[in-house]
Amino acid sequence: MAKLEKGTPQVGLRFRNPDEAWKFWVEYGGRTGFDVRKRYANVSSYDGMVTSCRFVCSNEGHRRKGQTNNVRKCFRAETRTDCKARISLVVRGVENYEVTNVVLEHNHFLHLPETRHLMASQRYVLTLHSRTFYMMLSFIPKLIGCSFINRNERKMMVYNIQRKWRMMVTT
Repeated sequence: MAKLEKGTPQVGLRFRNPDEAWKFWVEYGGRTGFDVRKRYANVSSYDGMVTSCRFVCSNEGHRRKGQTNNVRKCFRAETRTDCKARISLVVRGVENYEVTNVVLEHNHFLHLPETRHLMASQRYVLTLHSRTFYMMLSFIPKLIGCSFINRNERKMMVYNIQRKWRMMVTT
């Protein structure tokens, strides 16, 4: 099967399952400097297995018409540039997925090596950090429920906990 450490996607590359292919695509996007997302996955109604799927650059396509016509209070910049970078997988036999289509050209700027860790697909939370975060969250209802703490102090406590959490995740 495919080596997950290094390499570029190419037609004929084989994976044991779609999750292995997804990890490969996320790692390739992180090395190259683009964010990734899943476009679709066709699932068999017979046995529930994924028969084909496509992974794309996060700038692929355009927003739906209904989402762009509304005037919103908070403006969001248009990030989709109809980028064509993608890989397509098709099942070939039992637990054997093959890459059938590869497009690696982007029509937008890629992230610099110094900022690649900030992309959404490249952020990871260690199990230790997530446990600490949930432990900290368990104390918030006790703090907020106290009658002797006013509203501004409660907001500051929640803000400080969130700030500490962000600092833990980035280190």
